[in-house]
Amino acid sequence: MTHRVEDALGLDPEQHKLLESYCGSRLAAAIALYEHQQEGRVRLEFVCGPEVELAQDVEELLFRAYTLSRQIHLTFESGRDRALCLQMTYGVIAGIFKELDRAAVTGRESCTRMKYLENACKRTEAYFTRASQRRAQLRYLGGMLGGLTVVAGMGVLLSIGIATLPDIDDEAPMFLASLIAGGMGAVLSVLFGMTSGKLKLHTLFANAESGIGPLVAAGALRPLLGGLSGIVAYVLLQAAIVPIDVPEGASGTNFVIALAIVAGFSERWARGVLAGTEERLTPPAPAGAPAPKVS
Repeated sequence: MTHRVEDALGLDPEQHKLLESYCGSRLAAAIALYEHQQEGRVRLEFVCGPEVELAQDVEELLFRAYTLSRQIHLTFESGRDRALCLQMTYGVIAGIFKELDRAAVTGRESCTRMKYLENACKRTEAYFTRASQRRAQLRYLGGMLGGLTVVAGMGVLLSIGIATLPDIDDEAPMFLASLIAGGMGAVLSVLFGMTSGKLKLHTLFANAESGIGPLVAAGALRPLLGGLSGIVAYVLLQAAIVPIDVPEGASGTNFVIALAIVAGFSERWARGVLAGTEERLTPPAPAGAPAPKVS
């Protein structure tokens, strides 16, 4: 095994700045953490010769670390999270190679520090999960702010159209206010989730399987859903379908806006209102009628 990491991994010293490296003395394995000069970002590469015999637990841990390094590379384009995750992954893989080297020198058949390296890999995976969630949440929030702007524009156009309808032309401002209030309630719900640490986006959005487009689109749909929920709550209230007494005057206006914010904030509450409305509007089955068949 060559003792030059650059030769083992095929790295050009003029294009790759080595940060950390390890090359086995008895083991045909090498690993390097380096900065690609043209890309300006940190990369991780390693090689393990086919003649190296690995125990099953060692091979599984090495595969986990390799998979994690590929996920990091695809998820984080650059920045501190990418560099730190790759640094931690380097520590795991280099630790495996060092243990295998020691085992080859001493004649041992097993690596004594595998439990420690496995825990280090778990810590790296946990940090990667947290970092990818932060990245996804920031993109999701950006999509939400854009979606809220679109909702406000749509509300203006819809309120103009509603103003042309007979008998309800005076309700156009409240219609617009309910739409925007519902969208703001949705944004408020997400902000509460982010600050409390309870907002967890699906892994599909958080990891490399999804780019920036689906994340922004999903975030933009959240204020739209909240705005529509606010409109539904306002319409049901005005139609007297929901049995709630609305105060008169300014108190009534504030009450409707507050209700729209709650409808956008809590999807569960909005679904409950719609489910209760459906039950009230569904006529009761005639006495003695057979129960509907369930297919």
